[in-house]
Amino acid sequence: MKRLPAFVALFAAALILAGANGCSSDPNVEGAKLDLRNKDYDRALENLDKALEKDPDNVEALTMKGDALLEKAFMSTDPAEHRGFIEQMLAAYNRAAGLQADVSHNLDIAYVREFERAVQAFNAGQNDEAMYAASAEYFETTATIRPDSAAPYTYQGYALLNGGDSDAAIRALETGIEKGETDLQAFLYLSELYSAAERSDEAVTLMERAEQLHPDDPDVQVHLLNAYQQAGMLDRAMTRYQSSIEREPDNQTFRYNYGSLLLQSGDYDGAIVHLSRATELDPEYGFAWYNLGAAYQNKAVAFNEQVTVLDDSLRESRATMSPERIREIEGQIDALVEQRKASFTQAIGPLENARRIIEAEAGDTTGICVALYTAYVQTDQLDKAQTVSSCAGFDE
Repeated sequence: MKRLPAFVALFAAALILAGANGCSSDPNVEGAKLDLRNKDYDRALENLDKALEKDPDNVEALTMKGDALLEKAFMSTDPAEHRGFIEQMLAAYNRAAGLQADVSHNLDIAYVREFERAVQAFNAGQNDEAMYAASAEYFETTATIRPDSAAPYTYQGYALLNGGDSDAAIRALETGIEKGETDLQAFLYLSELYSAAERSDEAVTLMERAEQLHPDDPDVQVHLLNAYQQAGMLDRAMTRYQSSIEREPDNQTFRYNYGSLLLQSGDYDGAIVHLSRATELDPEYGFAWYNLGAAYQNKAVAFNEQVTVLDDSLRESRATMSPERIREIEGQIDALVEQRKASFTQAIGPLENARRIIEAEAGDTTGICVALYTAYVQTDQLDKAQTVSSCAGFDE
């Protein structure tokens, strides 16, 4: 699972607190206003606490206290101390909001600043992995400011993922999606985490939801197919792709996915039909060519298995068979051998196309070369087999 790249901060940093306007009847509040302008936040908090001792419902004092605590939080480089100031800030703002004060702007500013601190820590993690843990903590604090926002949980999941804490990353990404996250990346990473944790049923549910949000995205189809396979839901997957093909018969992705499922289930003739169509629709579809070659090759192997069964039967029972029965079985074996060779021959073209395309895309062609080597040998093309032996990883 690859690491996520550095984030770009999503918000402008130019927002500033509006500050309190007008005059207050409390001298401590007036003194705190001057302290805030002078950036003497400790003295401002002393004045505000005195004002609140006299009147715990002083909305202006509560709001200003939240402002002062926000500034104190961002002066602190200690994550635990920073979090403590943010929690006190929220308590002050929430108390003011409970007294009908409008502190939404103040909370927006706090959210933006905390989010940006988390992003900076995430980006620093590329050089110092320990910063991913700090980033995750800052994103968690961001979420406490706006609990209904999906983004902090999602990005916390990314930070935890890069920091190596997969279990916590799953919980954070789940929360982000529950809160309304729609970005495909979150679904794909969570799907991979589910698969790695052998939670394939949950991966299926997740990717079916992703498909509703991103119906035409090929990554969704690949992850959904993988989830179905890991969960053993091949029948369910086939039913879905049959319906999809009925709606969109010229969709090469649907044809490829359905053909690949048929290949896995052992329906090689059905797989050949749909994979052939996928390559007709997209002649540069390397994986479709590869699976088409595999379908022909697996069909050849199936013929070979029938030959083995008949040959074993003939050897074991020849003494008790009539000459006619022996000739009948030998004829069946000869016919199957011809069919086996024909299927291996048919596999070669698609496999050669797959190798050419995937090699041009700098992909791994080892498996293709192994299949080609087998097909060349089975069709008595030993010189060609030698040309792919190195690619297949075989010693000469």
